[in-house]
Order: sequence, then structure tokens, then C-alpha cells
Amino acid sequence: MAQIVASVFAEGVEATLQRASRAAMAGADWVELRLDRWPLDQDLAPLIGSIRLPVLVAIRTPEDGGSFRGTAQERRELFHRALSAGAVGIDLEHWEQWTPSVGLARLRLMIRSFHSVTGVPKDLALIQDRLCQSQGTVAKIVVTAHDLADAAPVMALMQSADQRTRPTVAFAMGRTSWPTRILAAACGAPFVYASVEAGEETAPGQLPVSVCAGLYRVRELSAATLLYGLLGNPALHSLGPVLHNRVFRRFGLDALYLPFETARPEAVLAMLPRGRLRGMSVTAPFKETLAGQCHRLGAEAAAVGVVNTMSFEPHGLVVGHNTDIQGVLGALRSRGVMQVEPGSKNAVVLGTGGAARAAAFALLRIGYAVTMLGRSLDLALPFAQHHKVKLAAMTNEALSALRPAVVVNATPLGGAKPSGAADPEERPVEGWTPEPGTAVLDMVYQPRMTRFLRDCEQAGAIAIPGAEMFLSQACAQAELFTGRRPSEEQLRSLLSGTAASSS
Repeated sequence: MAQIVASVFAEGVEATLQRASRAAMAGADWVELRLDRWPLDQDLAPLIGSIRLPVLVAIRTPEDGGSFRGTAQERRELFHRALSAGAVGIDLEHWEQWTPSVGLARLRLMIRSFHSVTGVPKDLALIQDRLCQSQGTVAKIVVTAHDLADAAPVMALMQSADQRTRPTVAFAMGRTSWPTRILAAACGAPFVYASVEAGEETAPGQLPVSVCAGLYRVRELSAATLLYGLLGNPALHSLGPVLHNRVFRRFGLDALYLPFETARPEAVLAMLPRGRLRGMSVTAPFKETLAGQCHRLGAEAAAVGVVNTMSFEPHGLVVGHNTDIQGVLGALRSRGVMQVEPGSKNAVVLGTGGAARAAAFALLRIGYAVTMLGRSLDLALPFAQHHKVKLAAMTNEALSALRPAVVVNATPLGGAKPSGAADPEERPVEGWTPEPGTAVLDMVYQPRMTRFLRDCEQAGAIAIPGAEMFLSQACAQAELFTGRRPSEEQLRSLLSGTAASSS
């Protein structure tokens, strides 16, 4: 069972005590005081003596990702003072030859750590051996992964570590690599390092204490926890982790869902413990690529040649599914778009990628004559020829000439960027105005109302936010993952306060 360590830069007694208090209220088990910036002449007793949680102290130099620039002797004296003031844990770097004498009687935690701020060393097992030479010491190995797939050696180390004899915490820093912190806990790591709140991180990739304790329930993770996730690029913006982890909890399942953002999805799949991997959501640009990694495709996935869900069965069979089709149909039906006489009405799909093919197939199923508009048409040609879907350039003129009764935007234009900032001026087709009564579904669900949808609604169209599709397809996906199908209202309540929650 992992404990949560809230890491805090100690920069003044009052401000640090406030952070430590918020960490305790959020659910932290320890406070790590980073003393990199603590004034060498300032007393630590008023600070450490007032913190309600057990205190672990660390002082990192720039070479190890910190900012302490004093001498080795000043660093050791600062450690001595912290232990004398009541700290019960100490974190020493792998190169430190010194061991404190002060405070050893009450020392509860000794960590030996290795930090690589440039990449992933090849000799992680040897590094672990050196860190674990002293009995009772916890090894902490932190590397930097520029792509999540680069963290494969860290995951291999954690899966092979004997936590009973050589307790080890190993993970990768980086914007996309933070899931390794949670995976380490699922592999038996004794600690997860977290920030007090978002924006107060002491290292790249720290999640807030409340997220570690709540959404990812790191204290409950074990070798029996089943693993699920989302593969995409980008993927970190998705509401999938919020939804599926809450579904697992609602159904009482010991399961974990994480976002895996990478340029190398096959490598990420290979580094996950296959015996515990049960399901994976798939988003752009991997829906077609990962269809080829499946042993078998469900009927709808086979029809469109793309997957948005992978099931990993216990005997090793990987099955690909497509719940985007159900998502599109559910969203359209929620606004009264139903079956029509075959070919009697036009529908347009903006885009030619995997999501666009799912939308086109859904519209064909309910009788519409479908045209896909795109900037690049070659990759969609086999699908279009097989299903008798027309292709045309994505222009205002082409869209206006079709006078569609339904339009589905299956491009990412107008959605939130990976940084979290949305471009409210971005539209898939500039200048087009729908006729009143046209149903317009935007697959983008963050923000809920894109500029494209707002403009269409002002023109009298029926605007259908992508959140409706997200919820509808998520119901089907949750059923594939859990064997139980939640209702859309249940999912809406689980997403309360998020972009997909309001009706």
C-alpha cells in the first residue's frame, strides 16, 4: 500500500506551514520539505515542530534537479538541523558518502535516491543495487522520459522489484510521463510523490495529493489491480480517466485507468504488465494503426477499419471494437435525428480520419446519403468506395451545395489544445452557414460549445455538443470494460463539474 508524500519547497515558516496543513487536509501521509532554498541561518524548529504530519527532508543540488548551491558541509549541517528539529525521514542522493548521526534513534525513513534529469540510464538494475546496499533503505530512482515509451526500463524495473526485501520507488518525470508515478504504486512502490495543489509542483509531473488519493486511489492499488487506459497523441486532456475511474469505483472494481500520451503506442502497450492489462481506449491518431494490433475485430470495427477500444482477454486475445458509431447515433437521437428513407437526405462528415469513418458509417446506418469532406482524401478512398460514400474537398462551396440535413464535425478543429487553452476562432469550414433546422454534431467536447457550434446555433441549426457523443460511446465502452452498462445519466452524474456534465 503506497503512502502519499506531499513535496513542498520550504520558503518561510508561515507559507510552508500553510502548504503542509493543506497537504494534510488533502490526504497526504508525509510532507517532504525541500530545503534547497531554506536560508542557512534560519531556525528550522518552529517549522518542523509545527507540522502535523511526519516530515521527510531533502536537499537537491542542480545536478539532481534541485537548486541548493551551498557547500557539501553546509548541506550536511542543514540536514543535521532538520533532524534535530524533529524530521523523521531523510533523502540522500546516491553520491552522498555521509550518513547523519543526529536523529538516528527516531529516524523512520531513510531514502537513497538517484535522479537523471537528461534521460533514462541503461543500468537501472545496477543503480538499484547500489541504492539498496544499506538494510532498511528505500531506493528512489527518478529519470526523465521525453516520450512515455522511453520509460519502459523503469516499468520493467518496477515489475521485477521485490518490495519486501528491497523497497523501491521508480518513475519518470516529464509532461507525458506522470502515469508512471501511479503505475509504480500499482507495482508495489511504497510512496507516491505529489504536489499540495496544481501549480505547486516541486518536480515535473507531480499530481495533486487529492488526485492521487481520490481519482487514482493510490493507497488501494496492488498487484491485483487491473489496468486500463487511453492511448493517443494528445491524450492528457481527456475526460476518460475521470469517467472510467469513477465507474470502476461505483461498480466496486479494483481497476485503474490512466492516460497514455505517446508517439509510440505499440511500445507503451509492450511496457505495461500484460497479465493485468484488460482494456484500452484509443484516440487519434492511432485508431487505424492499433486496429492492426488486434487479433480480431468486432463487426463495427471491421466495417470501418478503425478501433477506439481494445479488450485484452485473459488468455491473450486482443479484440478491437468501435463504440464511436454508437456514440454518434446516441448523440443524434438525443436531439431527434432518427432513421430516414435510404438516400432521401444528405449528411456531411467533416474530416476523413478514423472518427470521421465511424460517423459516416453511423449516418449510413440510419439512411443518409453521406459525403465526407477533407483536405486529404486518399486514405479514406478504400472506405468510401466500399461503403458508397462520396468524397470532396472541405470547402464552403462543397458543403453549401450539398444542403445537408446533418453535419458532423469529426476534425479536432476548435477543440482544447494540449496546453489547455482553446482557440475560440477555429472552425473546420469558415463562412458556411447552415439552414435552419440542420442538425450539427461537433465531436469536440472540450470546450462544450465550440465556435462552430455557437455559430450554427445562432443560424437556427440544432447544435449537438460532442459531450453527448462522448457520454453515449462511453456507456458502450464501460460495458466492454466492466461487463455492466451504466446509463448516460449515471455517467453524467459521475462527470459532474466537468465539460461533459451539463445537459
